[in-house]
Amino acid sequence: MSRLDKIKFFKKLMDDPELNQLYQRLKERKLNPEIMELEDALIRWAGFLHHHSLEYALQKGMKVGKNPKVEPLVIFMGFEWIEIGDDFIASSFSTIRAVSKPIKIGNKVSLGPGVAIIGANHGIEPNSPHQLQPQISAEIEIGDDVWIGAGAIVLPGVKIGSGTIIGAQSLVSKDLPENTICAGIPAQVVRKR
Repeated sequence: MSRLDKIKFFKKLMDDPELNQLYQRLKERKLNPEIMELEDALIRWAGFLHHHSLEYALQKGMKVGKNPKVEPLVIFMGFEWIEIGDDFIASSFSTIRAVSKPIKIGNKVSLGPGVAIIGANHGIEPNSPHQLQPQISAEIEIGDDVWIGAGAIVLPGVKIGSGTIIGAQSLVSKDLPENTICAGIPAQVVRKR
């Protein structure tokens, strides 16, 4: 193709409104570093969300029962260590993070918005920065028919009995018995259910 043919071809392409709009956007992006940085950040954020979504976790072999209902912006990490039962519900901004020990979630478990189920902590030895210490992982077991309220945090090594309700903003740092309503920091039994 000669140079003149290339120019004619390009001119013909530029007459296409969609291609012209795309060309203008790319030109603006090149001239405006703030737009370029914002677009790049949005692309990276979208990639992060995808690589921690339920759909991606299922592709990677995470075990999930029938009929899960997971809202957008729920993060799963450590897929191979997470096992979830039937009729699971997770509201937006919740996180389930396993490191090297299982997190087992029973049937009919509901997570309110912003719940964090964290399967590991950093070490706390005094002679080494915490960031350099290995993570200490412990199993978490959540029974059937458990409702965990908005913003609650479940720490490593706890068992939550079936039928338990955990109040919003509670910190679960020790085992909780079945069929109880628990709340507080640390979460304690308020009454039987």
